[in-house]
Parts: sequence; structure tokens; C-alpha cells
Amino acid sequence: MTITPELVASYPIPDPAGTRTLLDPSGPVPRLHVRSTEALRLYELGERAELAAEFPAPSPELWSRTWPAPDLSFAVFGTPAGYVAVARDGRTLWRQPYGTWEVDRWGYVAFTPAGPGREPRTWLRLPSGLPDSTLLLTLDTEGAVLARSMLRCGGYERFVSLLLDECGEVTGVKVSGGGEADTRYRAGWESGAVVLGGRMPQDAEAGHLPAEREYLGASPRQTRCMSVDRRGRDVSWHELPSYRVIASLRLSDFPAPGTGDCSVHNDPSISSWSGFVDEDTAMVTLHNTYDEAAVYVFGEERWREHSHWLADPATGTLHGRVEYPMPEVDEVVPLGDGTWITRDWNTYHRWRR
Repeated sequence: MTITPELVASYPIPDPAGTRTLLDPSGPVPRLHVRSTEALRLYELGERAELAAEFPAPSPELWSRTWPAPDLSFAVFGTPAGYVAVARDGRTLWRQPYGTWEVDRWGYVAFTPAGPGREPRTWLRLPSGLPDSTLLLTLDTEGAVLARSMLRCGGYERFVSLLLDECGEVTGVKVSGGGEADTRYRAGWESGAVVLGGRMPQDAEAGHLPAEREYLGASPRQTRCMSVDRRGRDVSWHELPSYRVIASLRLSDFPAPGTGDCSVHNDPSISSWSGFVDEDTAMVTLHNTYDEAAVYVFGEERWREHSHWLADPATGTLHGRVEYPMPEVDEVVPLGDGTWITRDWNTYHRWRR
């Protein structure tokens, strides 16, 4: 069964050949980050794309990552030489060099809001110089270093991030990547620095999921969460807060590869480009492996089309495959409000069932 979605809005990408884009669905209104050598521009995606903030780039050099502050008063650029904070009027607020380092892979910036008796803080990861440690700097609003925290975890080839509670307080540290399972540590802000505690159990967060499963997020009302087997063999929905499995979909529950609505696939797996469309509907994406037959026959490298399916998270029942009016739809971001966003080469499209 195929489902023809309704197009809600289209958001053309300014200068698609000269920019890079990032879709951020985390806020009440999804944002599109458009990055060029001249500036970072943030657009809020409603009925149309509305420019919310623009930050001039600190230099014409290639810069790979950006982190806008929650209030959009400034943004931090990851340049080849260091982090640079830039205000909306183009003023450089502060710089923090990090030497030779792959900021695109290992750089990390986080923000914690003001609270009772507490000013906003900015957190930066820097190279520690040690193979098994991570250095975090804590900065105030002027860029002055409040604390240097050397954490005995992470190291060079692993990504390190903070776990924060709803008030923005540090509760833990997450270490991921490097071909190893994620590891989480308890942590807190004590005596002016981040203090690392013991390791959390493997099933501690995102919830009580075993290491072989990837957490895909919670439903809008926080009644369920979704996970996928890291090898792409199945997707499951869990009751919250117990994390009891309430429904699952396996690859064998889809039509056989090469037949029916799976005719575009030869050897699919379930992708992490999956999530909640709304409380009662989930998006499940099948991601094809590399199609060697196409290379042999047509003499060029290419990928076969991916496919997007809607399912019932309470029962695991498939509603059907989404059939778009354009071919080769790959990237999809469910927003939790009943819509989802896809992209072609020069436009983002927002859909609903």
C-alpha cells in the first residue's frame, strides 16, 4: 500500500551550490542553518522560511561547524585555528585557539542558560594532549575562562558531550564513536569545575536500552520512545518510563526486497533516519546497501532509492510506503507535529499524511 503525502510547504535553499545546510528540529519551530564563506544564516521554517538571525563569518577561511547560542545573540564558529564567537553585528566577542585539531569531527560547544544566582555559560571541548582524556573549558558571557576541567574519558578519536537536565545543570558525560559502544558517566558542577563520577550502567540512558540498540527519541507526549538495532534488522517502540517493548517491526515484516513496495531495494536495512511523526504515527526508513549491480550495468557509481514507511507505534502495524512526486528521496526528518521534512538538491519540502 502506498501513501501519497500532502505538501505543506517548500523552502528553497539560497545558493544551494555555494552553501551547506543543516536542519535543526529541536526547537518549537524547526530551523535551517545555511552556511557559506560569508555568513551563517538561521531560518525558521513555518509557512515559509523566515530569516531569524545572521552572523558574519569571522574570516573567509573554510569553517566547518557552527553553534548558535540559544537566544541567537551570538554564534560560535569552528575555524581552522580555533573557536570564534561572533555577534550578529559581526563583532568578534572572543577567540579560543585549539591548535591542530579536527574540529569537524571532535569539536563540541554547549550552552547552559541562566538560573537562580547563575549566569549563562558556554562549554568548549579542546584537545587534552592525553590519549585517554578530554579537556572542557567553561566560559562566561564575556568569554573569560571560569574553569578548566580535565576529564579522564574520551580521548582524541571519540566524541564527548555533556548530559544536561531540564534546568541546564550538568548531570553526566557521554562518550561515543571510535567504533565502540556509547559510554556514559555521572558528572556534576562542583567547586568551579566538572567533576566526573562513576560509569552509568550500559542500560541507563537513553533509558534502559542495551548497547546494541540506538535511541531514536521520544514521542511528543513522552509516552513512548523508539530504538533501532544498530545493524538495522529491526525497530522497536518502548513504553516510558519502563522501556518495556510494546511493538516491533523486523525487516521480514516488509515486502521482500525487489518485490511490491520494496522493488527499489536489493538488500535493505532499517535506518536511523526514523522517528515520530506524531504521538500515534512513526516514520521508518529503509536504507539500501550499495548497489554493485548498478555500477556494473551502467558503469557509474550510484545508490538505489531509499524508502519511507509510516507505522503505528502502539502495534507495529505498517500503514504503507510514502510515495513522493519526485524520485530519489533520501534524507527525512520527522518533526513530531504531524509533519516531516525531506530534501532535494535545492529545496526542503514539508509533508503530512
